Amino acid sequence: MKTKIRSISSTIVFRLLLISMLLVLCSSCIYMKMNPPADADKGPPAPLPPDVDNTCWMATAANMLAGAGYGNGNTVQQRAVDIYNDLITWQTNATNPTGKANRGWPDAALQWWVNSANNTWTNNPYTQIRYDGNKTMPPWNNSNIPQHIGNELRRCQFVGICFSWSTDAVNAWGNPIIGEGGHATTAWGDNLGKSNLTFNPTQIRITDSDRDTGGDLQIYDYDSFSNPNPGGPNEGNGCYFDYSNNHPYIRGMAVLCPTDDPSDNKLTQLVVGSYKIHQKSQTNATDLHYKVGTDVTILSYNTSIDWDEELTPTITESQPQRTELTVDWDLSDKPVSFCKWITITTEFVLPNWNAIYYKDVYFTFPIAEIKIHLPELRWEIKTPLLTGVDSLQDVTGGYVIGSFDIINPEESNNNGVIGTYRFIHQYSYNQAPEFHQFFLDGKRGFTIDNMKFGHSYGYLRYKELWEFEKWMTELDEEFPLSEQKIEIELDWEGKLPYPKGIDIRDVLKYIKEKKGEK
Repeated sequence: MKTKIRSISSTIVFRLLLISMLLVLCSSCIYMKMNPPADADKGPPAPLPPDVDNTCWMATAANMLAGAGYGNGNTVQQRAVDIYNDLITWQTNATNPTGKANRGWPDAALQWWVNSANNTWTNNPYTQIRYDGNKTMPPWNNSNIPQHIGNELRRCQFVGICFSWSTDAVNAWGNPIIGEGGHATTAWGDNLGKSNLTFNPTQIRITDSDRDTGGDLQIYDYDSFSNPNPGGPNEGNGCYFDYSNNHPYIRGMAVLCPTDDPSDNKLTQLVVGSYKIHQKSQTNATDLHYKVGTDVTILSYNTSIDWDEELTPTITESQPQRTELTVDWDLSDKPVSFCKWITITTEFVLPNWNAIYYKDVYFTFPIAEIKIHLPELRWEIKTPLLTGVDSLQDVTGGYVIGSFDIINPEESNNNGVIGTYRFIHQYSYNQAPEFHQFFLDGKRGFTIDNMKFGHSYGYLRYKELWEFEKWMTELDEEFPLSEQKIEIELDWEGKLPYPKGIDIRDVLKYIKEKKGEK
């Protein structure tokens, strides 16, 4: 009988082995919504007023709001603390009975703060608040909770999880008590890389107002949904994890979303700029520094390097609104040796702009006088508007993909190539897919070569962006970088479909007028 079962189940076993292999391969993969993440700890210093002692839900909400750009301060951490203090004031105010009645849930804190006088950024589109799961004690009966949390983070949402512990206790009538206690923390990532999840990750990465053991970021393992709580009492199937010896289970999650979905090609937009740079010194580099920004306020961001996934940079944000980040990486534990390449990848969520610039990019070394700067790069794409689009229901936008090399004519190694840049530009649903104007300027003394442009109707993250090869425009010419902008006209007439109802003659007329033609 056992042999027969194994024979029938061979396909299932193979699939399980395949999934296990994938999990092993991804064990070193890391996805982080934001790095470093916000971590508002409980305060003011103890003793807290009795009615606000349990303020994890407020700290969770403060972290989520700070990640979305709210609050005052030069870092995401300072803004989280600022918002947390606003929430403490709200809860200690005796004239707020409604607030006290709803306390304990991050979504209530989110809702109050966004609609309060503390919110001075009223046009920030992160205004949609919801709660998934349940607010009663049983486990949330959803076998894909880890995947659900991960994909919400990847879809530009911010997530706070709420959980409780199993118990063997009974009430005065001998009936079982379901669940005990409660806690809330902020979710920031998992162990399955940047792509959209199709199965559950095995880990969750959080910040927690109750504990900072070995750093602000905490990493925990999920248990099997169908074999709950190996550490103690259990209350049936659920998403348990090893937060404590008696493993708690997730009851639900608060979600903070932008008003507009960044994936629908309308208002809120995603943009990626990826800058691959070369370390040309014989001395090992111990630090990497750069500034990265855009021309409008950044809603949320993630900037990373492909050198050590566990490294956390120091990031200072421009004020009063964050349009530029100053990023410093300490690489002394894993220095960058001669002739190595590092790729900086930055993703922004923006309200209505989609270009990323880098400047002041340089390595530093133990020998103080050595300081290698790479050229500043600032690019943008302008795309003509289409008339009559507002009345159409079935129009879509897309993405322009670009790639070019940065050349130092004085270098002999790698044919003078000291960097390679790739970007993804999202144009809106009411813009022409076939005509775009690309502009680039930067530091004098360098040239741009191997310039290529392509198109995608799907959003490409880091790996897909660097693997993209479907070029529609390739230029052999070299262009000198200077304060005079390089301008490239992308004319893909007839190569991409227009939205239904758009008259191509209107677009051609617009392009000719821009060029000064009759």
